[in-house]
Amino acid sequence: MTDPASAPAGPGDGASRLPGPPGAPEAAGRGRITRRRALLAAGGLALAGGAAGALMTCRGPDEVGPSTTITLVLRGTDGAPMTLAQARAIQSAGRGEDGYDDALLDSTTLEVIAIGPLYEEDGAILVDVPGGRDCALCLSWPTSQGYSALIADLPRDGSAEVLALAARGLHQRQRAALAALAGRGGPASASTSALGAARAAHEATQSAIDSGIGDEQGARLLEFAATAQIAIDTALIGAAPPGALIGATLTEAPSPEQRGAVVAATGPGRQGAVRLVLDDVSAPALAAWRETADALQRAGIHVMGQICDSEALAALSDPDFDMRLDALLTALPGLDSWEVGNELGGDWLGEDPVGRATRAARAVKERTGALTVLTLYYQLGQAGEQGALFNVAASLAAGELMGLVDVVGISVYPQSHPLGTAADRVMSALADRFPGKRVAVTELGYGGEDLDDGPWWFGSREDVDAARSALIAQVTGAALGRPQAWGAPFWWYFLGDEAAGEGGAGGGGADYSGAPEGGGLGAVGRSLKQASERASAPGS
Repeated sequence: MTDPASAPAGPGDGASRLPGPPGAPEAAGRGRITRRRALLAAGGLALAGGAAGALMTCRGPDEVGPSTTITLVLRGTDGAPMTLAQARAIQSAGRGEDGYDDALLDSTTLEVIAIGPLYEEDGAILVDVPGGRDCALCLSWPTSQGYSALIADLPRDGSAEVLALAARGLHQRQRAALAALAGRGGPASASTSALGAARAAHEATQSAIDSGIGDEQGARLLEFAATAQIAIDTALIGAAPPGALIGATLTEAPSPEQRGAVVAATGPGRQGAVRLVLDDVSAPALAAWRETADALQRAGIHVMGQICDSEALAALSDPDFDMRLDALLTALPGLDSWEVGNELGGDWLGEDPVGRATRAARAVKERTGALTVLTLYYQLGQAGEQGALFNVAASLAAGELMGLVDVVGISVYPQSHPLGTAADRVMSALADRFPGKRVAVTELGYGGEDLDDGPWWFGSREDVDAARSALIAQVTGAALGRPQAWGAPFWWYFLGDEAAGEGGAGGGGADYSGAPEGGGLGAVGRSLKQASERASAPGS
């Protein structure tokens, strides 16, 4: 993670002129880059409108009725209020309209009420909120930790200093997380470095507040609070329940040597897991996957199969999908879990993705003893409101599909949809939306050669291995640090990223079984191994 002492933080840090991190291409390629551009072409992202630079607002049915206008103040590091154009340059990391992602959320459920609610009149930044409803503003914003989905809970009227308000909200929520960790032994004890760093960062924020830091120094206060939040999220790995899984995703059948890397990375301290992306359902391909699954299960690894990746779903007719489903369950009857739907909420999935996921879940329940897993697509404002994570979750909550699903996960790509300091709050809201279900991060990726070239970064602006390590530590901790946790992070392109990373495990007959300190593993593998060990230390 970027050293706060060596990198300028927050507004004015030059982030608006930054390119994407290494490994994120400028040119279009296959995969998730096409998703964002498809959203843009379809008008999923709000468009700039009006001389003041306000966004076209997409309002939902809950917003009908009287509203109240709140004046917002966003300040730079010099304490001076910014114009909306200045705030937009930072919010979008200099990418322009593609990065205008502000959204008005319900403070409790995090459902999107309006996309692009900010506008400017007479030099003031304004937002209209539904009368009598607790709302929050969400927008991408940087600190030295990288970009986050910054959430500021708004007053019902008057004015709000956005950065200071967001910082104080983070600080208040952190008390509960630290209290939950305090009573645990092992990795959650006060003597451990992770919790010690979290406590020190939280106390630094409190010291700044006690010293009388004012709202005009909101950027500085946010830097303190964001540093503390990332440290606390990382320490939350110590609260992982005993059965929670550390997972990787395999997009191709691995060699025996690569299987060794998977086991070494995910399963040194607790049960590891893999998710198999089963694109090819021909008999030879499924035979290779059966060999992979059997070998990994013999090594103690939980194996999850994916019924259909979101990228492939729209191209399948209903008969094609049903034939695929039957072929997979016939060829791989002994898997531990099945992902019955991938990235629900994405608008590239074609017709009736919920119906297909429901049929898949029903078949898994009828034909196997495996768990059923559903992955939702994470975004809080970078696309249309009906596809926003918690709007999709609300639409599914009472349906047949959720009655058939055991685990609800999310797919996260921070270069396209920043998460950062919102991670713990997002996972808590997911658990609250689906009581009785296990929750997870079932797909996480960063910097892959054909992933989205979104404008945002996390962990490090220059070093993709450092960025991935920071991301895995923080998101895995936030995901697993709750009683309902099932697994994380199921890193996308595990084998490819391992081969490309320093010391990567691309094959070559390496023996990973006894390698110290992650020897033979790349940055991703070492980070997964460290998460597994921290989650499995005594007392966890």
